[in-house]
Amino acid sequence: AVAIFLDPPRLGAVKPRLAAEVGAHHALRLYRVLASRTLAAVRALDVPTVIWFSPVEAQPEMRHWLGPSWTLRPQASGALGARLAAASHGVEPGYPWLVILSESAGLEPRLLSAALDALIDYPAVLGPTQQGGCYLIGARRPLPGLAAGVTEDGPGVLAALRTALDRMTPEWRELPELRVVESAADAAAAGLLV
Repeated sequence: AVAIFLDPPRLGAVKPRLAAEVGAHHALRLYRVLASRTLAAVRALDVPTVIWFSPVEAQPEMRHWLGPSWTLRPQASGALGARLAAASHGVEPGYPWLVILSESAGLEPRLLSAALDALIDYPAVLGPTQQGGCYLIGARRPLPGLAAGVTEDGPGVLAALRTALDRMTPEWRELPELRVVESAADAAAAGLLV
């Protein structure tokens, strides 16, 4: 099962750093492009998928944006660890799970498939970003102690997740590093700005 964390596409609310550099309208357009690519990559896997959104009152807006074919659930409140724990517990017992934390230009079906394949041999997988964050985390089972190890969002999240996984499971697999589009330089490197 796959969970995707997405925000509603609101002008001025998504990609704030990118918006400050290229304008809110352009940042919103790029967010929509990246989210569409992420959704297409997941859809190519043909696995059960839930989109977790925030804030809770955005459900009509998310449904209008994404259409009727996606399962939507509001994210839990609190820090990233609590939201991860809620999403992992939303998976039917016995199924491995992946949570996609951020849309990225390099998040393709083959990478997601490799993440799922890695869960055959490893109890957990982690996808780091160049900015010190994480674009994906997954495991064969819920990881109830993960919330305690990840108390903040932002650049320190990768180190916190690595530490939490080291504590919780003897072996886990790290996926290739991706660049998340948070700035104009990131967007240019991903070929999204000319």
